[in-house]
Amino acid sequence: MKKLVLFAGLAAMGVVTAVAQTPTISFNARGMVAISDADMAASALIDGKLLRDNTIKDKLTSIKFPLVRGGSTVGETVVPNSTLTYTKSMAVPKTGGLAFVLDTRSAPAETVTEFADAIKEFPDGQRLYVVDVVNLANPKVKFQFPVGKNPTSIDIYKNELMISTSVPGKELVFYEVDDSGKPTRALYLPSTLDSTNRIIDLSWHPTGNFLAVTLESTKELALYKIIREAGKLRNIEMVGKPFKVGTNPTSGKFSEDGKYYYVMDNKGDMGKATGNGELHVVEFTMDGSAEHKVSSTTAVGLNPGAFAISPDGSMVVAVNSGKSAMPWTQEGAGTSSSLILYKLADGALTKVADYPFQGIMPQSVAFDKDGSNIAVAVYEYLDYGDRTGGIEFWTVAKGDTPSLTKQLGKISVERGAHTIRVIP
Repeated sequence: MKKLVLFAGLAAMGVVTAVAQTPTISFNARGMVAISDADMAASALIDGKLLRDNTIKDKLTSIKFPLVRGGSTVGETVVPNSTLTYTKSMAVPKTGGLAFVLDTRSAPAETVTEFADAIKEFPDGQRLYVVDVVNLANPKVKFQFPVGKNPTSIDIYKNELMISTSVPGKELVFYEVDDSGKPTRALYLPSTLDSTNRIIDLSWHPTGNFLAVTLESTKELALYKIIREAGKLRNIEMVGKPFKVGTNPTSGKFSEDGKYYYVMDNKGDMGKATGNGELHVVEFTMDGSAEHKVSSTTAVGLNPGAFAISPDGSMVVAVNSGKSAMPWTQEGAGTSSSLILYKLADGALTKVADYPFQGIMPQSVAFDKDGSNIAVAVYEYLDYGDRTGGIEFWTVAKGDTPSLTKQLGKISVERGAHTIRVIP
């Protein structure tokens, strides 16, 4: 009888679930690729103090599933990259094999330890690195080449890369690549933007026939139609006019059917926002017959980093940094990161629950191929000594009332983890 009473008490407190868990990581995918910016602590966004270790370099980590403890399932290689962008500094085709990594901002000289404003003062980047991840346990940089000053985002459709840069007249750079990742064709596309504006995020439509972009200065979204001849991209033309979305729109993503476009509104500079962000649902008019519009808006957390849509389109998960990136001497530092789970139907979001967790400045989140699990990139932890980043995992309970359960196991990666991509 005493055992039964004890069991009932544990169940009421939620302890039984934790006891039943194992450190084994569940994630239904062939692989994952993560990139880490080791040149600065997350708190450098606030106080400019880099707290860097010049012996530690930016890394790409590739992971093969299922994981085997003590086995060759995780590999890494040095690849310059930067967290000073909005979720699209790396593109990986669904077929895997290659990773395309933007060096948005370059590493400062080793003698530099502090900036007045890290976001503005980091040196200009300009290169794209092509990494072979066929063998996920042994990734290798194949080659790199310049794409334009301060590239801000990259996305891939089949073998077509689209990159936004900060070079007037070269705001959109298109590459068609072969199986090795080498460009076979390149175009500078006419954005028709004012020279004072800049594209900070872009997304291919699932059909490859449209491109959505976020504009930095005017806080607008714009839609371009892809003009093809014999199946080859030849040009683009803007559909309708750019339109205002929220106060600080950043990264966006189309629904799987292409009907809706979701865009995060950070409400402030990275790590510095003082009010909760929002996720806007946009309906583009693809033929230009009417104005584009925001159909709904849902609150997300403080300093949102990214969001992911489940493969079946029934759920959205947003990841938020809260005040976790504050200098460690300030209240709230290292805490208040969270996931928020939403149900999704006909483009509308309904909040289910918040899931707080430990970890500093999570900036990327992804579902596995069947939506049974999610992964989150954590920039670093409230650790002294050997500082690392991490990839943490949650199990998804589906149904009318979905929920998340944190898995016990995690993958330690280089400090500064900020972007993950899944190879289904």
